[in-house]
Amino acid sequence: MLQLFKDRNFVTYWFGEFVSVVGDHISMIAFPLLVLQMTGSVAMTGMVFAAQGLPRAVLMLAGGAIVDRSSPRLIMLLTNMLRCGLVMLVSYLIYIDVATTELIFGMAVLFGIADAFFYPANTAIVPSLVGKEQLKEANALVQGSIWVGVIIGPAIAGFVIAEEITVMGHDVGQMAATYESNRLGFAKAFFLDGLTFAASFLTLLFVKARLLDDGADEADTGKKSMLGEVKEGIKWVWSQPTIRLAFIGVAGLEFFFQTPIFVGLPALAKERFLEPAYVYGLMITAYGCGAIVGVTASGYFRAMTERTMFRNMFLVFMGSGASIGLIVLYEPYWWAMLLFFLSGSGDSFVWVNFTTWIQKKTPEKMLGRVMSILTFMSVGLIPVASIVLGWAFEWHLENSLMIVSCILVVGCLLAAMHPDAIYKSTEKTGEA
Repeated sequence: MLQLFKDRNFVTYWFGEFVSVVGDHISMIAFPLLVLQMTGSVAMTGMVFAAQGLPRAVLMLAGGAIVDRSSPRLIMLLTNMLRCGLVMLVSYLIYIDVATTELIFGMAVLFGIADAFFYPANTAIVPSLVGKEQLKEANALVQGSIWVGVIIGPAIAGFVIAEEITVMGHDVGQMAATYESNRLGFAKAFFLDGLTFAASFLTLLFVKARLLDDGADEADTGKKSMLGEVKEGIKWVWSQPTIRLAFIGVAGLEFFFQTPIFVGLPALAKERFLEPAYVYGLMITAYGCGAIVGVTASGYFRAMTERTMFRNMFLVFMGSGASIGLIVLYEPYWWAMLLFFLSGSGDSFVWVNFTTWIQKKTPEKMLGRVMSILTFMSVGLIPVASIVLGWAFEWHLENSLMIVSCILVVGCLLAAMHPDAIYKSTEKTGEA
């Protein structure tokens, strides 16, 4: 795996995305807490996430088709430029104290549009930078950098926003943090995120990516509409029983996992601790530490056996679902950190193996579309989840988190036991 660090082109890409990911996870902590402290409403926090997720979901599949028609690198350059401008504007408006929830909603929508094109481009670019024989190691490094960002970003965000370190609960009698007390910290956090987008844009200017095999001549390509190309990608995914089950399972998993993590747990931290930004940052950082262990192991150990990979993947995800309920049942922050560390280790190990396997099995001419379908299944239903679960958390936070945890455990177990969770070598794919 370390041999890839001798490849200057790959390292340039890897460094830029690493810096950007750190920024992503600064704003990932700042955004829900900003809305929560501005409005005091868990449901409104969910609505803002829905505002970002809806355009992302609607445009995601078209984004994958555009990536296949153009260049992942070009799409990443354009979207990084847009996202840099958006977070810098948010930072400035918070700094001069004119930010409103309506404005935050608008920014969320624009950010979701940019994400719809960036996500499929970012997952499709790696096979254009390295050969198939190095793909698993490259994915391990890329996803490893993501999880290093999960460690660094939330820790930076928690400290920058709170401007002090405390894990004390409300029972000590001190005043909890408010939007006004954290306003300048929020402005600094979004400014740092903007700088990381700028750094990613600059490094991508020096990256060279090969053209992927389109598998068709120009005449055939010109006859297909964008809708036809999207349908072709969906038809291919649906024709693979194991891949179909995996994609559907991932959709259900993320529906019940993402919103509790990014809406429910910040609200839980706000209920239990004086500085929720710092404590919530510690939880997410612990997950990132575990994920580093997982991706490192995936880069050095043999790939998971493809026959049972999907069954084992869902069994690992079952443990992550259980961790949400266990955090509710036992309050200390270190307990949440321990559970998230273990979840991060398992989740990242299987995800590197899973995404690498998908990239190898997918015909290169459809790589952008298939990866956009996977991303759509991961995040496409989050707008609905953000609204539904946001109101559920408003009704009763702890009970709702426990119900979600039970649904995840049972759902992942059913997926693991499904006959299609065992991959059959007779399934036809596009693997070379």
